[in-house]
Amino acid sequence: MSRRAGFTLLEICIALFISLLLITLAVPSIVSLLAEQKLKRTFDTFDTFVRTAREKSMTERRTYAMAWADDGITLLPVERRDTDDPAAEPERFLFAEGESLTLARPAALMKKPPMEWVFWRSGLCEETVVTFAGAAGSWSVHYDPLTTHGTFIDSEVK
Repeated sequence: MSRRAGFTLLEICIALFISLLLITLAVPSIVSLLAEQKLKRTFDTFDTFVRTAREKSMTERRTYAMAWADDGITLLPVERRDTDDPAAEPERFLFAEGESLTLARPAALMKKPPMEWVFWRSGLCEETVVTFAGAAGSWSVHYDPLTTHGTFIDSEVK
């Protein structure tokens, strides 16, 4: 009998088993990597919003506040001017569904201070800890009052 060229059923089953094993091991790593990238994008977007608040306060030489609401954060000038356009929309950082950002102010003198983060015209801000929670995970960042530079305290990928 002559032997035909090709694969036996056993060889094909072993190759499929090895392929499925590799995919099973790779998928959680890929999902974790994608969640980590989403968390980083969320932080980068929020950090850009913080930098915008600081830059506006310094360039316009007036105090700005980031005011927290249920659906997002609004950047508002604390000191109104006659030249302000009343129809102009304020800058906003909107929360996606299932996401939240909380603000903690360790140096606040009140037990439950208003959910506002103030940026003075000098470029200084209040010391804060901002915590994000969403489907991809969570992070907590401490913002320095002198530089408005965020330092990660904690980060967890789901």
